[in-house]
Amino acid sequence: MNILIVDDEVLEAEIIQKLIDRKRFPYSAVYVAQNMAEAVGILKKYPVAVILCDIEMPQGSGLELTRWIREHEIEAEVIYLTGHAEFAYATEALRLGAVDYLLKPVEQEDLMRALEKAARRIPDFRGDTETLNAEKIVEKAKIYIKENSHREISRAEVAEQFFIHPDYLSHIFKEWAGITFQDYVIKTRMDKAKKMLIYTDTSISNIAASTGYSNTAYFAKHFKRETGMTPKQYRQNARTAG
Repeated sequence: MNILIVDDEVLEAEIIQKLIDRKRFPYSAVYVAQNMAEAVGILKKYPVAVILCDIEMPQGSGLELTRWIREHEIEAEVIYLTGHAEFAYATEALRLGAVDYLLKPVEQEDLMRALEKAARRIPDFRGDTETLNAEKIVEKAKIYIKENSHREISRAEVAEQFFIHPDYLSHIFKEWAGITFQDYVIKTRMDKAKKMLIYTDTSISNIAASTGYSNTAYFAKHFKRETGMTPKQYRQNARTAG
C-alpha cells in the first residue's frame, strides 16, 4: 500500500512521515509532493491508497486535488492535515468523502487512528502487496545505480526516482538487498572497475572517472579496501593469472 504526502512545507512532510508507525500501517512506499501538480503527476504514475494532504497550498489547494481525484475516479482515501480549524474546510472535506480532518501539529496517535480507519475502507489491504512493491523498488534502484555508476549518485537522487523518502529507501534497500545503499553503490563501482582493469588498457585515472570518482586517490583507497590490492596490483595479478 502506497502513501502520498502532499504538503508545500518539506519539513512538515518529513515530520508526518516519521509519525507513521509502519507496524500498525505497513505501507510499501511513501511519495511526497509539494503542490497539486506534483501530486497529480505521482497519481498518474503510481497506485496510491492513502493521501495525507494539506489544504492551503500554492498552485492548487488540497480540496481541489481531492475534487480532481474524484473526477478521475482514483480510488484513494484522503486524510486532511491542516493548520486551519475552519468549519467551511471541514464541511467540504467531509462532503468530498475524506476519512478525517486533523489539525496540525498532528499527534501520532490521531494520525495512526485515521490511517487505520482509511485501511478499513480499502478492500485489498494486505501486507504481501506492500512487500512486493518494496522489493520491486529495490530491484529498480539497483538497475538505476548500475546505469549511473559512471558518475556521482546520491541516496536522495535515487529516492526521488520513485517519489519516496531517502530514509525509506535506505530501510527497504537494507532489508531486501542485504547491504546498505552506500555499500551497494561502492560495490557496483568496484565491480565495474575490476572488469575495466582486467579487460582494457584504460588508465587508472580514467577508470576512476568512469566509475564516478573525481579523485583517483580516493578511488584507489576504496578499491584497496574492497580487494586488498591497489588497482595496479589487481591488474597485474589478474593478467599474470590469466
